[in-house]
Parts: sequence; C-alpha cells; structure tokens
Amino acid sequence: MLRYFVAAISAMSAAALGASVDDSASGWQPGFRLELVSAQSDIPALPPDLVVSAEWPDSCLPQLLRTSMVDWHIDVELRSTRHDCVATPTPLSLRFNPSREAGQKQMPVGVYEVRFYLARDNGFSELIAFNLLRAGWRGSSFRPESGFWWSVSNADRAFLAGSGLSIEQQGETLAVTLLSYEAGNAVWYFGNARAAGTLARVPLVRMFGGDSPFSAVGTPPQVEAALTLDLNFLSPSRATAWLTRPYADGREGIQIQSLDLLRLPFDGNSNGAAWKGQWVLIGEESRQATVFDMNEVATSGAGNFILRSRGDGAELQCRLEDVGGHAVPTICSLLDGSDLLADFDKIGLDQLIGRSPEGQNMRLVRLPR
Repeated sequence: MLRYFVAAISAMSAAALGASVDDSASGWQPGFRLELVSAQSDIPALPPDLVVSAEWPDSCLPQLLRTSMVDWHIDVELRSTRHDCVATPTPLSLRFNPSREAGQKQMPVGVYEVRFYLARDNGFSELIAFNLLRAGWRGSSFRPESGFWWSVSNADRAFLAGSGLSIEQQGETLAVTLLSYEAGNAVWYFGNARAAGTLARVPLVRMFGGDSPFSAVGTPPQVEAALTLDLNFLSPSRATAWLTRPYADGREGIQIQSLDLLRLPFDGNSNGAAWKGQWVLIGEESRQATVFDMNEVATSGAGNFILRSRGDGAELQCRLEDVGGHAVPTICSLLDGSDLLADFDKIGLDQLIGRSPEGQNMRLVRLPR
C-alpha cells in the first residue's frame, strides 16, 4: 500500500507543477507575468512602469485600451483585434505606467490586485486574468504557519461554509490542500508552488477516481486542472486569497472569488489561553534569545488579554479585534516590568513578528509543547 500512497503523492505534486494534467476542459486563460521597472533609474522617485508579458493564444494580439488605478486595484482593459487570426500562441508585451496615468507622482508601497479585461465589439468586457503585484519594500519577513486555515465571513468576501485549507511551507515550497464541495459532494484540491515572500500563486488540481482506505486495489487517483489560488499573507495566521477558474464551457474569461483566511485556535477561546506556553524572544542576532514562561492569563478590558511570565514580571499585552466574526489579537506588546521590549503587529498562534523600540526586527516564537 505504501507504494500506491507514494505514487498518489507524486502524481499530485507533478500535477500541481503543470505536468500530466487533463486540462482539456479548463477553458482559456492567458498567464500574465508582471514586473515593475523604473522608467528613469536616475530619478527613483518617479513611479515605475508596469511591464506585462504573456503568451496570447492566437496571432491577433490585443491593443491596450485604458488603465485605471484606484486604491490597491489596477484595472487593465484590452481591446480584441480579431481578424484572420492564426491559432498559434504569440508573445504579447505591454508597457504602461498606471500611477502616472492615474495622476499620481509616486506609486504607494503595497500589494495591488491587477485585473485584465478584454473588451468586445458588443460593448461588454470579460475578465480574463488576475494577478497580485507587490510594489516597493517587501515588509516584514515571516512564514505562514502550517496547519488548518478557515474562510471567515466578510462583507466584501465570500464565506465558504464548511470549507477549509491545509497549508504547509517547507523551505521555499508552499503546499495547499483545499477541502470543499462540488454539487453538494465533498471534493478536495491540491497544489504546491514556490512562495515569493508573503505572496504565492498556487495552481490547484482536483483529485478524483481514487480508492477508499479499505480498498484492496490501491488505484492512484486521477487529477485535472481546476483552480488557481493567489495568496497574500498579512501575518503568520491571516491572509487574503483569491480563487480563480476558467469558465467550464471553454469560453474566454475567468470567474473569481475573494476570501479572508485565518488560522484559529481549535478551542475558539479568545481570552489568551491559546497563547500560553514557553516563548523565546529572538533579535536580529540569535545570541539575543530570551525565554519567557507565559502561563498566567488575565483579561484587560474590552476583551483584551495579558499573558504573564512566571517569576520575572514580564507581560505580553494583546489587543483583540473582530476579524470575520472572530476576536483575534492584532497588536501585542512585550514588557519586562515597565520596559518595552518589542511591539508585534504580525500575530500567529506560534510566532509573533515585530520590532524593538530601537527599530530592530524581533520575533517571539513558541517552543513546541
């Protein structure tokens, strides 16, 4: 049975990397690659150009019609030029400056949602591609915590009741399993990809046709291209995500679903008990590590909590905020008596990321229990 299990995992990994996948019914979806480049390297304050490259499915390359940039969204509208097209993939390259065209002197640092639309002669535009784009500084470096993640409610995002994700990162490889439903039946998807900082694009394949755990046959499951998952990790235990898929009937365009994801304590207790344990404070140099035994919990008004270290007077003070109907800590401060050791704004169940009063990068990591 072990060889069948290994074969199944190998098939899943290969499929997630784009090999041996049945994508005959996956529809049409060009893969856009985005890069920000400085228009004039000697004047870095000017907003950068956005260079877009792709492999268009035929010889009729589209024209750039217009772009817009509002808040953290960039919309790119292309116009179809179909006329005597040859069904041969053709390189497409576009270069424009969304910030300047929006009347801005600089491009704010952050993560942008970039949507590509294709305008038709009938006046309608179809969403054909979606990408995340990071502009400027990468921010704090952290890894998403491995474990179960859940979709939570949000006025602007979908709540996938009963669905969940398993996320694990090993080295630079991020593996994701999405447990969901299709026509009322349980279905699961698997994929892996290289994580680029806090952003990741994971192609997911649908698994089907496998045997039950009690089957004597041991037939490996089949896989087919299904979804693409774009992830923007905001902290070790919080992310925004977007699921996209081509239309099932093969026509041009994609469907998109945005999500808020959290990694939550199993017990659902928001009073701080889920963060009890031994924690190690680590600065930019490992020899600065200090251990705190945080095992006393107290509330501190408005549902906030304090964790106290036994015997040495250290406290971890955390402020709770509502995220998708769940009270989760968003800001924590570590104090030794009256001295502030660090403030943390990237909060996970097993790691907190922040800075010391002097601006040094600091981590608070929980020791295994």
